[in-house]
Amino acid sequence: MARKEDYIPTDFPGIKQRKSDGKYIVTIDLGRQMKLNKKTGEMEMRQCKTTKIVPTLKEAKALTGKNNAVKRRKKVSRVAGKVLFSDAIDDFLAFYDDDWGNSHRERQASYARRCKAYLGKMDVRDIDTRTIEEFFKWCKEDHSEVGYGPIIPKTIQKIKSMLSKMWKFMKKSQHKYGVTENVVMDAEYGKVDTYEAAVITPEEYSELLEFALKNELDYSNIALVALLGMAGLRRGEVCGLQWKDILWDKKLIDVRQQRAQRNVGWEITCPKNGDPDGKTRAERRQRYAALPDKLAEVLKLVAKQQEIYQGHEIKPDEYVYRQKVDIVNNVLCNPRVCDRRFNELQTRYNKIREKQEKEPLPHLRNHDLRHTLISMCINNGVDRLQVSCSVGHRPEGNTTITTYWHDDNNRAEMIECIDRLITTEIVIPNMEAEIYRKPLGSPEGRVTRNNEL
Repeated sequence: MARKEDYIPTDFPGIKQRKSDGKYIVTIDLGRQMKLNKKTGEMEMRQCKTTKIVPTLKEAKALTGKNNAVKRRKKVSRVAGKVLFSDAIDDFLAFYDDDWGNSHRERQASYARRCKAYLGKMDVRDIDTRTIEEFFKWCKEDHSEVGYGPIIPKTIQKIKSMLSKMWKFMKKSQHKYGVTENVVMDAEYGKVDTYEAAVITPEEYSELLEFALKNELDYSNIALVALLGMAGLRRGEVCGLQWKDILWDKKLIDVRQQRAQRNVGWEITCPKNGDPDGKTRAERRQRYAALPDKLAEVLKLVAKQQEIYQGHEIKPDEYVYRQKVDIVNNVLCNPRVCDRRFNELQTRYNKIREKQEKEPLPHLRNHDLRHTLISMCINNGVDRLQVSCSVGHRPEGNTTITTYWHDDNNRAEMIECIDRLITTEIVIPNMEAEIYRKPLGSPEGRVTRNNEL
């Protein structure tokens, strides 16, 4: 250990210079931490310090300044010490930084900058629900002079969601922040609206499917509507489905993977909530979904069109949901495209219904067709366990069900119910003529065939 005379004191507290090599030793105060007392074998609070060695005095002063800033942010007692909102939100962002993707991290940082502009100099213990509401009102106004224009209610909802999570974060460290309640949850402004699923009837779904069969030149749209509404697959599971997963003889679909949306592109992973390192199908949340006869007929049409576009028979490893442009360019579509394609299909369908003086369908997300399938089957007497296992939900119930019951992959009741309720005739004659009659997306082609609806 170096002797005291081996160091040269400086004019800056916590910094001294080593004689041997001229480097600077900086003492860093880590505050009080839980440490193991080796004598008693118990954890106890102790003042902790450490040292760092840097080559220049400038770097040493920078480390000291940073450590002093951290010490100022720490709340020494419940009475003394002001905890600025700007410091608290920095702690919050730093804590969750590793859990967020790049795009989400950037959005949260953008929201944080706006929050700091209004709340930054306030003590978090002095912020109440009324202050949060006034902040949301401020967000709706134009403050271009300070670089913040008005934002829409949907963005305010997202900021409220972030602030609510931040207050939960602070409540977990009450000794540091002094926060005992979540003041954001009661704010009326910025109230987060929960989306209620729109469920349509079997007749309405049959008409939508019939419209797609008669008017969509790219059969990938038909496959999307069919897999969502007759198999109950999620968007990522539709995109991750391969032809080898279609078990024609068993009337089952092996849902073993999904193509999940990521900040940049997508990745192949387990179905929702599945553990990629799981040793069993149950741990990976893999399952067998029902394959009704009408869905099988749709998929055979899709397979035939893909063979025509590619000029060869489909291969087991090729994906079921592939648009014509994807096949031509030999790429896979981004899962987010499913939402846009389904919205475009629904818009075209509702325009035709309006021309025919029929009431348009309510706005649907593609996930709403999954709600429709589950409601349709349960309302018509299908065993709930069959439905739960087919769509990938964990069946809740007593010990007999959760412990002793095992899925036998029997989907007979579900298949019979779907084929009985979906009345669409899956027939398109002369497929080659249909494909090459008009270019993909031709309005003229749609008008001609819409008259048949």
